[in-house]
Amino acid sequence: MKRFAISSFAFVVGMNALAQEPATPASTTPEETIVPTYETQKLARAYVLNIPAPRGQIVDRNGAPLAQNRLSYNLAFNFPTPLEFGDPEALKFTREKIQAAEKLLARSIKISDDLILRHYRNRGILPFEIAQNLTDAQHDQLKGKLPAGMLLRPIYVRVYPNGRTAGHIIGYSGKTGRNPDGIIDNHEVLWPDTEGRDGLEQTFNTMLSGQHGEYKITFDQDGRKTSEKIVTPPVPGYTVVTTLDIRLQELAEKALEAKAKRGAIVIIEPNSGDILAMASWPTYNPNAFVPAISAEKFKELQDDPNIPLLPRAFRSSYPPGSVFKVAVGIAALESGIRPDDQYD
Repeated sequence: MKRFAISSFAFVVGMNALAQEPATPASTTPEETIVPTYETQKLARAYVLNIPAPRGQIVDRNGAPLAQNRLSYNLAFNFPTPLEFGDPEALKFTREKIQAAEKLLARSIKISDDLILRHYRNRGILPFEIAQNLTDAQHDQLKGKLPAGMLLRPIYVRVYPNGRTAGHIIGYSGKTGRNPDGIIDNHEVLWPDTEGRDGLEQTFNTMLSGQHGEYKITFDQDGRKTSEKIVTPPVPGYTVVTTLDIRLQELAEKALEAKAKRGAIVIIEPNSGDILAMASWPTYNPNAFVPAISAEKFKELQDDPNIPLLPRAFRSSYPPGSVFKVAVGIAALESGIRPDDQYD
């Protein structure tokens, strides 16, 4: 597999990364463009929609994962085609599916009539999601028990397996927007993409994002869905390999937690200049931002007087102290001064 180096000096003092190149997607035959209006939606014979790609991993120098994807599931159902329900029938059909889902999940599901009708009128050919981010245990519980027309849609959820460790360096990601609810446009994404919002997630967002796949839905002349298939699978994003050693990073953060109210530690490999650890304290857990952070939690982080969102190791200014003696010593040696020279 081809590999190439990426310089990340602009992000942090000498942080380097490697990227692993994914395979090039197969070419596909161009599809006819469909202008998205209510009438053309009813008459359309085919739609090609984009499938968001799994986001690439971020790993430490030894391959230990710092940011990766977890498979999750959304519970959804299909409306019968052709779409001939009036509003009362669409609501009744949906409420029956929601009641069935509530019994299976043993919890209540709140969805407004307005949201149901907007989906049916504009996007009724696509599955309507009624429960998101189901766990593997819930998936196993529901598998084989779903009523006709209901399905479990697999999705990828970003996860940070080390919790708060290296949180400032990795950063976090979020959805590019809310789920679309307007008239379907050809080649729109099936669900919102994930984008980097801070740290390495943001710095290498383009490389981590991958390439969309294509999903085709076809209908007969009466508007009945006849097939749906993946035309081109999505291509996962690059894997970004950092110079960090997650074990040293964890030790540095624990030392700060035990001895300092606020502070930073940077550990550098002297021969290569690689950053092995770059800890700031206090820190935060990027998992709090997945799938989205609550307003209350974000305000709590912002109002904390110790400013846990601030990466002190590379966004704060400190007097160099004795660390600068190294630079002075190097300058002296380069100018011809020897270690055994004496001066009055």
